[in-house]
Amino acid sequence: MALTKFYYNPKTLRFERARFSVVRIAMGIVGYLVFGFVFFAALLFLQNLIIETPKEKQLRAENRALSEHKVILSALLTESNNQLTDLKKKDLSLYQKLFETEAAETTGQVFPEREEILLSNKAEFNESVSQLGNRFTELIHSAQSGNKFFSLNARVGRSDMPELIATPSIAPIQNFELEKLVSGFGVRINPFHKGKYQHDGVDIAAPRGTLVLATAPGRVLITKKSDLIAGYGNYIEIDHGNGYITRYSHLEEIEARTGQKLEKGQPIGTIGSSGGSIAPHLHYEVIKNGVSLDPIKFFMEGISADQYEVLLTVSKKQNQSLD
Repeated sequence: MALTKFYYNPKTLRFERARFSVVRIAMGIVGYLVFGFVFFAALLFLQNLIIETPKEKQLRAENRALSEHKVILSALLTESNNQLTDLKKKDLSLYQKLFETEAAETTGQVFPEREEILLSNKAEFNESVSQLGNRFTELIHSAQSGNKFFSLNARVGRSDMPELIATPSIAPIQNFELEKLVSGFGVRINPFHKGKYQHDGVDIAAPRGTLVLATAPGRVLITKKSDLIAGYGNYIEIDHGNGYITRYSHLEEIEARTGQKLEKGQPIGTIGSSGGSIAPHLHYEVIKNGVSLDPIKFFMEGISADQYEVLLTVSKKQNQSLD
């Protein structure tokens, strides 16, 4: 049975029965709701502060791992970038050696820098990973198609062996070093009249007496000695077959005879400054079917891709030759 509530009325000086009040009831309900909301919020805050969910534990562990391994990740990204750059250079060098022309510039997607990746948020990081994944997929397909192309078109058969054997493929002096190449193939400045002319070979500077080597097996076609202070001076021409002839000029001594059969790398003379030469050096030419070719393209054995790039750059400088 509900209790009947009374209140004292000072006007009538009597206790009177309390009447029903909608406002009072509404205020009571609002008060209870506010108290409940505050209590629930405080309880939720304490729960988040004290109790850690499995998801939060996982995220905290990931954050700690990222903080601890940021340096390692940064180093790996740097190393990967360097390797990709090096592979690109080697690919361009190989293309140039095989096809004797500059490779076309490729325009690919530009990816974020290493620092941007490391400092990116979750969405940006996932986007970078997705882009890199797509790019690597493209590279894999490109490598597969490239390997297939070379396997079908760059195979060496028995019919190719005579020309490969006859192709000059080593540096023409003993202990060759990159800095010894002083002038390349093409238009150069003549050291005597200072005018421009076609330089049909490369000039390799070296001390007198340095051994000059046959760059491929063959037979001595010409040996010529001259006391004139002009022309090739003392020089040798070797016929390697398949249209290849090499010429070695401005020699000090000639250690081969006409008609002699030579092996690749066999000494044939020594560096000098005979003929029209202003300093001891070897003027080396490669001729095929009567046409002079750039000898740098035949510096193959014992030359890395990076060294070849250096040689190529030096040989293109239009400087003064030594003969």
